[in-house]
Amino acid sequence: MLVWLIVGLNSASAEGESCADQLCEDANDVGTAIGAGIILFIWAAGAVILGVVWLVTNRSFQRGPAPRPPQKW
Repeated sequence: MLVWLIVGLNSASAEGESCADQLCEDANDVGTAIGAGIILFIWAAGAVILGVVWLVTNRSFQRGPAPRPPQKW
């Protein structure tokens, strides 16, 4: 995800150099920010989904204190 973000930002900044006026550069910057935001949202959503799946499927995760062994008479 980090590589995707870096490559996307790098390619977007390279496209902005060919603009002839300020409006074109500003539009490129807005598009770059939206694209970076989408990548960060997908990254965070994936982390949350994987975290929930791990919590649901992890058997070593115990809620509360460990049960006591039965006492002998």
